[in-house]
Amino acid sequence: MLIGYARTSTLEQDAGLDAQVRDLTALGCEKLFREQVSSVAPRRQLEAAFEFARQR
Repeated sequence: MLIGYARTSTLEQDAGLDAQVRDLTALGCEKLFREQVSSVAPRRQLEAAFEFARQR
């Protein structure tokens, strides 16, 4: 199973996040995690993706 993670740093970057999700889906990612947070903020969805991968 392919797991994807998409992130943009601001809420104004919706198009960038949508493009990442589209590309990850096209690559065959079955489970996607996404968030819009600064690179220095806690990345909860990234941690969730790691946890999901560990459980596989």
